[in-house]
Amino acid sequence: MKRIAWIVLMLALAVVATGAELDRASRRQPALAALVPPPFRSFAQEQVAIATVRRDRPERALDVARTLVRRRPMPAEHLSLLAIAMERAGDRRGSALLIQSAARRGWRDSIAQQAMFDISLGAGDPVEASHRLAAINALGDDQAPTTDFTRRLLATPAGREAMARTLVDGGNWRKAFVAMPATPDLAATLALAIRHGARFDCSRVPAVEGALGAYPGPDTPTQIGQARADCIRKKR
Repeated sequence: MKRIAWIVLMLALAVVATGAELDRASRRQPALAALVPPPFRSFAQEQVAIATVRRDRPERALDVARTLVRRRPMPAEHLSLLAIAMERAGDRRGSALLIQSAARRGWRDSIAQQAMFDISLGAGDPVEASHRLAAINALGDDQAPTTDFTRRLLATPAGREAMARTLVDGGNWRKAFVAMPATPDLAATLALAIRHGARFDCSRVPAVEGALGAYPGPDTPTQIGQARADCIRKKR
């Protein structure tokens, strides 16, 4: 009898160990998530939620997202997934409140930053929208509609002014911003930023010059000269 109990215990431990190992492996190989038994899903639950929230029935998506947040409540990305599921299920107010919590909890959550950009711009707050756009550029998420967000923000004088002030504040995110395809609004924003005292890395000045030169104004030569003279040189 003891031998049988021992064998059963060993088998149970083996099942637990296998489930836990599969769960950890699903972080690197999302395809394994579906193989992890539901009771052992922690990291795997995130992969299942990502696949479910956007494509499955709203009721199913909401249930999976709630399970994810219940098991791993801290990551901001999990709150964002639940917010998307709530939006799909028709709870717009709850979704909006949750996405704001996600954005406050972690700026590295691309979904939350994109949602907060839309909320800020829709609320007539271009300053906050410019901060969110800076965060999206910093994240480098290829799936984010960064070009469209930039176009929308820079479409108004207030948006261009807000973005120019944010450029003055500095940050590595500006590398991606100045490398965007030149448009009249982008050139106007860069000109404003230089006028307000923005300094760019010397390696990025050619991109700034390209945007300004593509849509020149009467002060463009002066602005290009200022960008060159004030550029930040890397320390050796």
